[in-house]
Amino acid sequence: MGGLFIFISLASHLYGLNGIKSKTVGNGQHGTARWASKGEIDKTYTRVNYEPQKWRTDEKSRPKAQGIVVGCETVGKKQTIGLVDTGDVHCMMIGAAGVGKTAFWLYPNIEYACASGMSFMSTDTKGDIMRNYGSIASKYYGYNISVIDLRNPMRSHGNNLLHLVNKYMDLYAVHPDTLAYKAKAEKYAKIISKTIILSGMDAGSFGQNAYFYDAAEGVLTATILLVAEFCKPEERHIVSVFKIIQELLAPGNTRQRNQFQSLMEMLPPEHKAKWFAGAALNTSEQSMSSVMSTALSRLNAFLDSELETILCNDTEIDAEKFCTEKSAIFIIMPEEDSSKYFMVSLIIQQLYREILAVADENGGKLKNRVVFYCDEFGTRATCSQLKRLRTRQ
Repeated sequence: MGGLFIFISLASHLYGLNGIKSKTVGNGQHGTARWASKGEIDKTYTRVNYEPQKWRTDEKSRPKAQGIVVGCETVGKKQTIGLVDTGDVHCMMIGAAGVGKTAFWLYPNIEYACASGMSFMSTDTKGDIMRNYGSIASKYYGYNISVIDLRNPMRSHGNNLLHLVNKYMDLYAVHPDTLAYKAKAEKYAKIISKTIILSGMDAGSFGQNAYFYDAAEGVLTATILLVAEFCKPEERHIVSVFKIIQELLAPGNTRQRNQFQSLMEMLPPEHKAKWFAGAALNTSEQSMSSVMSTALSRLNAFLDSELETILCNDTEIDAEKFCTEKSAIFIIMPEEDSSKYFMVSLIIQQLYREILAVADENGGKLKNRVVFYCDEFGTRATCSQLKRLRTRQ
């Protein structure tokens, strides 16, 4: 009995009001962030002599370590030491307008990316980044420069979203025994479809409508493959995909079947386009129309005469080239016209997914590190997949 009384007393002390009062308050309650010690800085970051003028003229002086410049130290009056994080990390710079985010952080990082040989993509709201560093990257560091100018599309390089699908479909036509070419064409077609269907959306929000979006993704993949295989070279682009789906949505000659279903019946049973569209084909007429309409609605955004000058011409963005050669992509956004921001998100998401595909073929790593500098990141449409961004180098 005495032991039970002692146990109850002890429990009441530990879990009662007095026990709570005796505990230390605020241990991590307001966060545990602190400034790093000098030893931790030395352990975490690589010190590199930051000498851009020397790097531009002397290739042997360029740094080997690739990464993000997170800070600097000055030694004497002239020497600057850059602190480089060489890990697979993400970095976010936040500051009010005019504090120097671009001039004192982005520019030094782009210079370092060029010097160390990293391919990079940079968004640019005014075109200043491209004007200041496009010629430097090309002239002094030998970079391939691509400019997607959404502010002045007539002066932009092209970006045919179907470029890699067309490329491997052509190679398969010449080498029909090499199934790897066909597989790559199908893989990149699926990447394009997923990017378009999910652009600005989260798959988790589809709810009961998930079937229609999944089936629309299959229809889009099938149509892209048909465009790449059968259309004329000048017609193999995303606008043709829209036009074909629109035409095939019309009622067919056979009762309760539309033109798309009739077209699929004309293909050989083993044709992959037929397989990708299977979820939509094996359903009711009403559901089929809803699936086609879903795909069509996601493509409506491409019906823009200015955008067509970019989307319907030869492309300057090649993910495989971006991952293997020193390349810089500048995407100029119209600050005054947010209607084109979806295109920026689309380009980023597609490039990212294609980079992952290239990495998968090389054991999960890229031969060369790549980096995305997303200036004014918060002003663009949601990049749903970037919420779960994985970095591979």
